[in-house]
Amino acid sequence: MLSKLVVKLYSLLLETALWVMLVVGFAAGFKLHGLLGGILGLIIAAIFGAVFLGGLLVLNDIRKRVTELEKRC
Repeated sequence: MLSKLVVKLYSLLLETALWVMLVVGFAAGFKLHGLLGGILGLIIAAIFGAVFLGGLLVLNDIRKRVTELEKRC
């Protein structure tokens, strides 16, 4: 039971980290170069998040799908 809670919390933390990364990227870019900088910062933050957290999100998705398959059988 505790292990399932830890896995759910890990998924939530990954999702929260991605959203925070996007907001910080937009805010930093906006502060430096206005709206265009904010949009560019948002794009760079999205690419950075995909590269560094994308693999963890894929593993999490695989875990969810395997759990669904186990419930079916």
